[in-house]
Amino acid sequence: MANTDDRYMRQAIKLAEKGVDRPSSLPRVGVVIVAGGSVVGKAFAGDGATGPVLKSALHQAGERCEGATIYANVEPVADAPGDGQVILKLIDSGVARLVIGSKESLSEAGSVVDRLNKAGIEIVTGVCEDQCRRLNEAYFKYEQTQVPFVTVKFAQSLDGRLATATGNSQWISGPSSLRLAHRLRREHDCVMVGIGTVLADDPRLTVRLIDGRHPLRVVLDSHLRIPSAARLLREGAHRTLVATTFRANAGRVQELEALGAEVLTVPVGESGSGIDLPELLRTLGRRGIASVLVEGGAGLITSVLAGRLADRLVVVVAPKLIGRGIESIGDLGTTNVDEAITFSSVETRRLGPDTVFDARLNS
Repeated sequence: MANTDDRYMRQAIKLAEKGVDRPSSLPRVGVVIVAGGSVVGKAFAGDGATGPVLKSALHQAGERCEGATIYANVEPVADAPGDGQVILKLIDSGVARLVIGSKESLSEAGSVVDRLNKAGIEIVTGVCEDQCRRLNEAYFKYEQTQVPFVTVKFAQSLDGRLATATGNSQWISGPSSLRLAHRLRREHDCVMVGIGTVLADDPRLTVRLIDGRHPLRVVLDSHLRIPSAARLLREGAHRTLVATTFRANAGRVQELEALGAEVLTVPVGESGSGIDLPELLRTLGRRGIASVLVEGGAGLITSVLAGRLADRLVVVVAPKLIGRGIESIGDLGTTNVDEAITFSSVETRRLGPDTVFDARLNS
């Protein structure tokens, strides 16, 4: 039974992954209904179905629900309004088992599971739990804290350089790694860079190499040095927010707003210079931004890591040696090895000629 449960739960996870364009403030949900060894119903959040995902899968299965098993990566009856009616429909359907991946409920703690248990439906939890939690890690953090899940991503040479001494960085990594960068943008609500990256690279920060949603583009610019000719401002079809401080020139604020950007004034950081990053993240969270992808440059990457604000680190390492250049990470204030940043999980994989280091940070 365990192997069977794992197999069908992986199918539910694959379905849930199709909801990649959903905002991170909403869970990715996949449901598979199995009867007699066959899938008789399935649905995922974002497939165009109305109402809760489970309702769509139950409707598809119809009378074949009798004695069936439902597989869901998260508690499936709490992903949309009208859950109470769906619970009654589930109880009346004749389903025998409900297998849930993540033990963390999306509803009132334990209420759904308790009701189904009392109705005689067997409840199994924790199947493929790590994969299920990973799929919705941004959602779970945001629900608990109202602060976005933060991923830091950069590409570097083997000797830890983001760019040469002259600032040239295009392209350190290969084409496959560039597509990875665009996939990460698609998966996050917001992509964030410092003004140095805008001045050096004039990036678009959109999703182009794959299909998908474009994230909110955020530039940290304490003194509003962003050029009016920057592509982030000229290509105004996608939202751009410039985060600055009270030191910014009021006339410059009006100029950027006239170009279509939103200018957000944030307190100065504890050092007395730069932007208060924790406060900026809280502000984005209050706006419904549940996941942030930090792409650079080195100053912003260092500040996020030094402030222990990152949840995930994705580093693409290219098989190149640059020598003297711009280092990926600056001073983190570490004086003893036991103060170093450590990780709760680490995955490495090859991507063309590059190696990808993908890890979650210990809190």
